[in-house]
Amino acid sequence: MKLFIQFDKPLDYFLTEAKNGRQFEYTLNRKASVKDIIESFGIPHTEVGHISFNGMEIDFSFIPSSSGLLNVQCIEPPFNVMSPTFLRPFSLKRTRFLADVNVIKLGRLLIIMGFDVSYSSSLSDHEIADISETETRIILTRDTELLKRKKIIFAKRIKANYPYEQLVETIHFFGLEKQISFFSRCTKCNNKLVGVSKEKVIHLLEPKTKKFFDIFFQCPQCNNVFWKGSHFDNIKKKISSIGISIKH
Repeated sequence: MKLFIQFDKPLDYFLTEAKNGRQFEYTLNRKASVKDIIESFGIPHTEVGHISFNGMEIDFSFIPSSSGLLNVQCIEPPFNVMSPTFLRPFSLKRTRFLADVNVIKLGRLLIIMGFDVSYSSSLSDHEIADISETETRIILTRDTELLKRKKIIFAKRIKANYPYEQLVETIHFFGLEKQISFFSRCTKCNNKLVGVSKEKVIHLLEPKTKKFFDIFFQCPQCNNVFWKGSHFDNIKKKISSIGISIKH
C-alpha cells in the first residue's frame, strides 16, 4: 500500500531527504500509526499542528488502511498551549517549562523573564518525559529524538544556536510577550521573589550595596537577596536589543 505524504514547508528543517514537489511517496507494508509514519521522516509529533488523510482530519493514533494523501502541517505560532485542539484536546492550565541540558542557558533567561522553568543537567530522557507529564511542563530541547516519546505532548525543538536567539524563538513561538514579568523569580531556584525591607537583609549585603541601594527582593526558599543593580540594567538592555519589550 502506498501513501503520498505532503509536509508543510516549515517542517523541512527535520526532513532527512529533500524531494521536489513537496510530496513524498511512502510504501506502507506494516500496520503503523500516523505518529510512527511521520516520525520515520525525522519529524517529532510535538512539531505537528494538524493532520488530514484524504481531506479528513485525523489524530496521531490513526492507522491508514488504504492508499491516500496524508497532509501534515506544522504548529502555527503563536502556539496557545491553553487552548484545546484536535491533536491536543487536553490543554494546559498554565505555561510552565522544562529545559533540558542542551538549553539550560535558555531556561535561566526565561526565569529572568518571569517564567516558571525547571532545569537540570543530570536528567535522563525518561525522567524528562515523566516530569513533563506529571508536572504538565512544556519541554524545551535541541534533542529531536527526545521529542518522539509518546507521553510528551507539549514541546518545542529549539532551532537557534545561541541563548538570546533561543529566547526570542521561544517567546515568539508561544506568544509570551504579554506574560513577561522581568526580574520576578529567583534565578537559583525558580521561586517568585517577594519584596523585603533593607533592614531585614542588611546583614547579607556588601558595603557598597548597603550604601547605594534601598529596594530589595528575596527568595522565600533559598533566601537569596536581589536588587536592581548594574546587572539588572545590562540584562534589560540586552533583552531590549533583541526585540523583546519589557514594560515592567
